[in-house]
Amino acid sequence: MSPGQARLAVRACLQVVRPEFELDQIADDTPLLQERVITSFQVLDLIVHLEHVSGRPVVREQLTPGSFRDIATIARVFLVEVES
Repeated sequence: MSPGQARLAVRACLQVVRPEFELDQIADDTPLLQERVITSFQVLDLIVHLEHVSGRPVVREQLTPGSFRDIATIARVFLVEVES
């Protein structure tokens, strides 16, 4: 999955997790937790959706501080690097 496709996939996952939030209003580098786009509880739902999109389980090594910082980081950590 290309980085651009991965970012779009993350936005689609976030839209499922936060359907009321207008994601087109935020940049790929907007801090999601800090700006309260998602909560720490919603990160768990996001993981489930990321696993579905990637077709692979999230592994412990991917869960590092900052893994869910922003759309670009989530895409790189969970969708682009998974394909390597």
